Amino acid sequence: MNRKIRNITLAVLAAVAAAAPTLARAQGATSTEAAANPAPVKVATAGAGIMAGGYVISGVALGDWADIAGFPLGIDATNVIHRNPKRPWSIRNNLGLMYNFSRTVDVPQSNLAPNDALEVTTKNTSLLFGVGPEFSKSTGDMRPFIYATAGFDTYWTSSDLTGTVAGTNYFAKHGDSRMSFAWAAGLGIRRWVVSGEAVELSAEYRSGSDHHYLKPDEITSSGGVVTADRSSRTTDQILIRLGTVIGH
Repeated sequence: MNRKIRNITLAVLAAVAAAAPTLARAQGATSTEAAANPAPVKVATAGAGIMAGGYVISGVALGDWADIAGFPLGIDATNVIHRNPKRPWSIRNNLGLMYNFSRTVDVPQSNLAPNDALEVTTKNTSLLFGVGPEFSKSTGDMRPFIYATAGFDTYWTSSDLTGTVAGTNYFAKHGDSRMSFAWAAGLGIRRWVVSGEAVELSAEYRSGSDHHYLKPDEITSSGGVVTADRSSRTTDQILIRLGTVIGH
């Protein structure tokens, strides 16, 4: 029995010894092939990115709106979405709330009867929204950009017409609450101060349509009757935004 086990053991050892060179050659060939044909390395590609900004806004009224609008001040939130941060174009949207402080303007005396005197006091709150393309430099700490948006302005306008007509006190209230189409085009620059955070300054021309408000030079009085034409007009202004942006 012991001789039989010994013979089997010797046979197994001989087979292993005979196969060892073949296994070594196979292993060497596998290592050589692996060195000659390395596995492909996956390279990460840039994905979509988003930047979010918060701003203080102010501006200058233009055209008919400049005749009655008071100093504007508000806040604005903007998102800029990149499909590929390495490319110059992206999608921009903004939502802002702005208040025009009360302003009083005299009605021209040439429009009124000799002893009449009137003035218009106007204040307004606007909700601003727009979405559209933005093109910007994609590298560097200083990144200029341009953009255009289309959306709406919502107006809550109140005008008080007060004074003296035909020797008696006169008061009339005119208001307008509506949502109207608006478009804007602007340019600006972002200065990256730390990774993922930038300071931004921009200026845009914004025009809203179909806003109904009083113009002092279109108010008249005669024989104790006051005529005030609250016509549909555009609201044109230049808005300045200053704030911070986070994201990539």
